[in-house]
Amino acid sequence: MSESVKKIVLTAGGSGGHVFPAEALAKELTARGVRVAFVTDRRGNSFSGRFPDLREYRVFAGAYAGKPLIKKAWALFLMMLGILQCLRIFIRMKPDAVVGFGGYAAFPASFAAGLLGVPLVLHEQNSVLGGANRVLAKRAALVATTFPAVERVPAGLKTAHTGVPVRPEILALRDRPRAAADDCFHLLVFGGSQGASILSRVVPAALSRLPDSLKSRLRIAQQCRAADLPEVEKAYENSGLQVELAPFFTDMADRLAAADLVVCRAGASSIAELCVAGKPALIVPILRSPDAHQLKNAGYVARSGGAFLCEEPDFTPEYLAAKIQELAADPDVLKQTAEKAKSLGKPDAVRLFADAVLNTAKG
Repeated sequence: MSESVKKIVLTAGGSGGHVFPAEALAKELTARGVRVAFVTDRRGNSFSGRFPDLREYRVFAGAYAGKPLIKKAWALFLMMLGILQCLRIFIRMKPDAVVGFGGYAAFPASFAAGLLGVPLVLHEQNSVLGGANRVLAKRAALVATTFPAVERVPAGLKTAHTGVPVRPEILALRDRPRAAADDCFHLLVFGGSQGASILSRVVPAALSRLPDSLKSRLRIAQQCRAADLPEVEKAYENSGLQVELAPFFTDMADRLAAADLVVCRAGASSIAELCVAGKPALIVPILRSPDAHQLKNAGYVARSGGAFLCEEPDFTPEYLAAKIQELAADPDVLKQTAEKAKSLGKPDAVRLFADAVLNTAKG
């Protein structure tokens, strides 16, 4: 292969919020003739099978934040091993740039890039620069951001507002004609790729309180953690509701296309997909997310009229039942909210991000 071909390393792992944007960027870069490799942690299966023709490396990494002292020491040891592994890989590979998607799994490769002077691009999904990215920022050439303004970015560090690259099947929803309206009200509930226990508790209790006239119209697709599934199934027993439950929906694009309302958490990737697709959502941020970043993520969309925001203490069965009744009776409000959300979406995020990465790789 020609020496002029760019070699870009992507490093990510863990949740779909990190993996899906990396997947979208990989496809865009590959389409431009770039050689792409992945570095992820040894335990995850984030990329397995997604890119059979691309090189994947597994290295040691360990979660540090919020752990007791002994586990922190072990995590640091694993991180040092992972950094040494990445140094060896990069010295041999000579990448033109490394793109880190945040989180502990991406730390060894991102840190090694900084040590070797390889241009490092950090992707910050949230409205506050994350802990790992704050440590890495001093070695970064660029921070690509989801939101127009991001807190705790060091002064003088170059940033680019690219948005979050979304999966092609979600991006296609932006121009997909809405299915012919029926008399049903389609509700989609998810808490990110790992689900959310509060949704598993509150949503069934709320929907069971609805009047029979609305229950008969409801079509519910709810993602919940595998551990919560038996309890959620039991909560819906004898409710008279039509419900599909699963730990993870592989056909999320179709589910999202059909949804009249989404109830979800405030992960940046989820918000980006909702906005690109133009879907109204009731967003429930995690109460104790680091730096309250989920609340700030949701606040950005809600202030613009593109979503409804409910903080965890207020997210009760009574509140949710009343809100669903209100919105199901007023499709114009849902339509206006969807239009506002769509105006905030960045359908060209993957192009902007790829441009920023390749420009940084050129120095």
